[in-house]
Amino acid sequence: FSLTKHLLSLEPEVFQDATQHPFLLAAAKGTLPKDVLSHWLVNDRLYIHAYIRAAGQLLSSLELPKHLPGEQAGNENEEEEEFEVRLCDWLIEALGAVRREERMFLEVGGRYELVDFVGVSSKAREVEKVKGLGVIEGLFKEVGVLRNERKEKGLSSWLLGAATAGGGDLPVSEKIPWLEGAVTFWGTEKVYLEAWSWAREQQEERPNGKEDEDGGALRKEFIPNWSSDEFREFVERLGVLIDQAVQKEIEMVGEDGNKQEEVKKQILGRVEGKWKTLLEGEKGFWPDV
Repeated sequence: FSLTKHLLSLEPEVFQDATQHPFLLAAAKGTLPKDVLSHWLVNDRLYIHAYIRAAGQLLSSLELPKHLPGEQAGNENEEEEEFEVRLCDWLIEALGAVRREERMFLEVGGRYELVDFVGVSSKAREVEKVKGLGVIEGLFKEVGVLRNERKEKGLSSWLLGAATAGGGDLPVSEKIPWLEGAVTFWGTEKVYLEAWSWAREQQEERPNGKEDEDGGALRKEFIPNWSSDEFREFVERLGVLIDQAVQKEIEMVGEDGNKQEEVKKQILGRVEGKWKTLLEGEKGFWPDV
């Protein structure tokens, strides 16, 4: 079972709207006005700031293994490391990547005279946000934050049952505690990747991009970066981690098909709603053109 493939099969029309938006087509054709691109870049920078805070929250919530790996633990094979360690590495890499991207915004934006980020940053509260940014910021605020009501209710029920039955496993709601956060990061990166990859496919040959409304900033600088093979590998790596962790949890109940389906049902109940909310936010992240 692949959780990421399952999520991608939900709401196909909304996913298409989020990854094949008129804004993206205009960006590909070189017809996106400078002021529209500048407004979106300012919003994307605010998205980066929310992303950074969320990564910190998720990192602080991870329970990294306390034991030292043995010499025969297969350390050289990344897939044999604890899921939490792999997620920690991915998040640290992500933080470095988004900081580089923010610096690229400043450098490219200045070179192509797109936006004065210095002037905007001092008035960040006055920036007109695209409608989807607030949705994404809301999802990021929830990343890594323990929902005390759900946690206490779930653990209390488990403790009562464990005391009565003489033991038992943790409820599925408390297993893979980082799942919702990881799906949020994977989802927003996946949409971003597919959106700009689609835009790249729509581009017409223009050697230097000087005829574009933005002077070639998107064609020469941004789109190649946001649709690169390196970025795709980075996004897919988190997807693999999520799928492997979920599959392992399903297999923990043994070969009983009914029990496996019950675990799967509970896992889907934790993330399907977030995925649908995220898609709506991503669809609204692109300005109208």
